[in-house]
Amino acid sequence: MKFFQLLYGWIDRLIKCGGMIAGIFIVLATGMTFYEIVSRSLFNAPTIWATELTIYAIMGSCFIGAAYAVRVDAHIKVDLVLHNVPVSVRRWMLIVSALIGFLFSLVFSYFSWEHVQQSMELGFTSASLLQIPLYIPEMLLPIGGVLLGLAFLLQLVDYMRGQEGGEA
Repeated sequence: MKFFQLLYGWIDRLIKCGGMIAGIFIVLATGMTFYEIVSRSLFNAPTIWATELTIYAIMGSCFIGAAYAVRVDAHIKVDLVLHNVPVSVRRWMLIVSALIGFLFSLVFSYFSWEHVQQSMELGFTSASLLQIPLYIPEMLLPIGGVLLGLAFLLQLVDYMRGQEGGEA
């Protein structure tokens, strides 16, 4: 039992770390956008990198941060039905929804990893002057999918224990 508590804590910290990384991506995207605006408007010298890297940073914040949002119960959801059913039914509905989310994450992670492998094998690069190998930013998808699956798994454990809400 102690092993599972350690594993639970380790996964929880990993998801928190993903939330911090998502926040860093947002700060980077904001900084790059600000730099591009200043460079373009004050010095009439647009960059060749800011827009593309900002897009990758926003992608990273979305896919890596999704697990944190699930973990702290901050994701978008419709809970009209949940608040109008008995507690025992609500618990089972939450368990089923966490299980469906976990299964979706597994499928998403698998197919996004397949996509990354294809990009690596075929040598796809971005169409910009940077020519960034696309598998690098695409790796954010399977990483985010695995983190999301772990978040749903912890959520499932919490619901089965009778707890609601995030622990992070």
